[in-house]
Amino acid sequence: MEKSTGAAEARPPRHWRLAALPVLVVALLSAGGAVRPAAAAQDPPPDPFFGTWSDQQTQTEASRSDSQSTLQAQRDAGLGFIRQYVFWDRIETSPGTYNWGYFDNLVTDATARGLQILPTLLNTPAFYTTKPADAKGLYPPDDPNKLARFADAMVHRYGTNGTFFGCTQLPPLPRVCNKPYQPITYWEVWNEADHPAWWKGSPNAAEYLDLLKTVTAAIRKADPAAKVVLGAMTNAGGGTDGGFLDQLYDLGAKDYFDLLSLNPYGRDVGAMVAYLRGEREVATRHGDAAKPIFITEYGWATGGKSDVTVVDSRCQGALLYAGTKRLRELRGELNIHAAAQFQWHDVKTTTTAWPHFAGVIDPDGNAKPSLAPFKAAVAGQPAPAGMTLAEACPPDRQSVDGSLQLLKVFKTGLGTVTSRPSGVACGTDCQQQFAPGTLVTLTAVPDDNSRFAGWTGATCSGTTCTVTMDQARDIGAAFEPVATPGTYQENSPLVSLSGKWASSSSTRDFGGRVSFATNAPGRATLTFKGTSVRWVTRMARSNGISRVEIDGTRVATVDAYSRTTQYRVRVFDSGPLPFGEHTVSISYTGRKRAAATNNNIILDAFIVR
Repeated sequence: MEKSTGAAEARPPRHWRLAALPVLVVALLSAGGAVRPAAAAQDPPPDPFFGTWSDQQTQTEASRSDSQSTLQAQRDAGLGFIRQYVFWDRIETSPGTYNWGYFDNLVTDATARGLQILPTLLNTPAFYTTKPADAKGLYPPDDPNKLARFADAMVHRYGTNGTFFGCTQLPPLPRVCNKPYQPITYWEVWNEADHPAWWKGSPNAAEYLDLLKTVTAAIRKADPAAKVVLGAMTNAGGGTDGGFLDQLYDLGAKDYFDLLSLNPYGRDVGAMVAYLRGEREVATRHGDAAKPIFITEYGWATGGKSDVTVVDSRCQGALLYAGTKRLRELRGELNIHAAAQFQWHDVKTTTTAWPHFAGVIDPDGNAKPSLAPFKAAVAGQPAPAGMTLAEACPPDRQSVDGSLQLLKVFKTGLGTVTSRPSGVACGTDCQQQFAPGTLVTLTAVPDDNSRFAGWTGATCSGTTCTVTMDQARDIGAAFEPVATPGTYQENSPLVSLSGKWASSSSTRDFGGRVSFATNAPGRATLTFKGTSVRWVTRMARSNGISRVEIDGTRVATVDAYSRTTQYRVRVFDSGPLPFGEHTVSISYTGRKRAAATNNNIILDAFIVR
């Protein structure tokens, strides 16, 4: 390990440079007037537009030779770069002390194969983190300047004037390096800061922007030629109105990154394209239409549970072929800088997390059916036999283009509606754009003193409603107040009277009057939250026999006849009920005892306990 030596590493001492001049002149003459760094040119040259996500920094399970074999396979697939997580905690092992070994090897081996590297700076060391001891996921540092210092060290080592390459230059002579010179000039600051797993369990655009501003300043100071890639965002964060990118722009983030980023996962190519178009629209709306997009992940999986999981591995290959081909076609229209397939190889695991199954190589190192069509698409060649969408995928996976569809929720009453996939949280955010064909499940949750009354705009029942976003949709969600413990007179707005009811006044009734019905379908209903309910009536000679239901089940019949009029009589008590929402109803039956002069039903009040 070595202590960071900062910018002093970037330039040799002046006396060394002067001493080297004769050597440089001799080299110029022997090379016919040109001195160039050693290069690893191979034919055909890789396409820098396409790359893959690949974890070559961690060599705990694979030897360096295995890592080199993987890099060579990626180069042979026609790829031009790899996206590599830079685990900060594995390099800065104590404050200010850096173990460059793994990353030195990666830069050496990738450069030898003509592969560029997009480093993603993340994973705070324990001695800098804000992460509680029992928390899961990634947390930023307690001070953005600490990641900025690490970024500065990375850029000074591997950037344009990186000390790793051992270069010197005496203008107007060309640069001379001790190692093949392929500096890292694109730097990504964090990953998916809009996702709870990657940012403290609760994404916060303002917090991420503070980190971005500080790290960007350090990178640009260390290497003015460097480009800062905004930390990759998920679909909802990067490609939708009101998402994380929208929030960042509103906070003034525009000048602190050079490339947009997105991981545009979708169930088909059309969904992927829709999210890309959405991100471009967000940027354009904020006056940033010319900024390139870096697709930092895209792909489909053959296992796990998600929208991007396919049952048939051939369908994974067909989607990768069609998706890669479509990205090439959209390169100019959407100003796509580059695109990284996720991921190169599957992971041996007992979990059902879909990313572990998104590779084109299986855990044992064998090519999956998706590798050949992926390579063909990168090379601009026809799809292999049987690997078109029509041949390998079901109809609902065959879309290759699309625009985001807007889902609006119109809510009345007190309660919230949320969506899965996330995006709607109404409450406050009652609309969200989704990729075409996305199945969106809305869930209604009433407040304590409310109940969910139902949906409009879709055929749904209960508190959930699933819609297919094949078009823009307006969905209504109605919440109604419910009774809580207390007395509810017959004229309470929470009491529903159906049929024809009249009133009769007496100072001895609750509130000075009652309501009565003399024929069907006379019915009084109250929805409440509590553990019991009572029916209070005025008993009289004109009363008949009524039916009582709790939650739609008949629980009693009540004969409210009395030879003499009695007031505020409790004629029904439900007894103990499980705490929660219940509905009581009393109904006219038309039946009566022989002595009764009529078959009326009378409501004075319901009492909820």
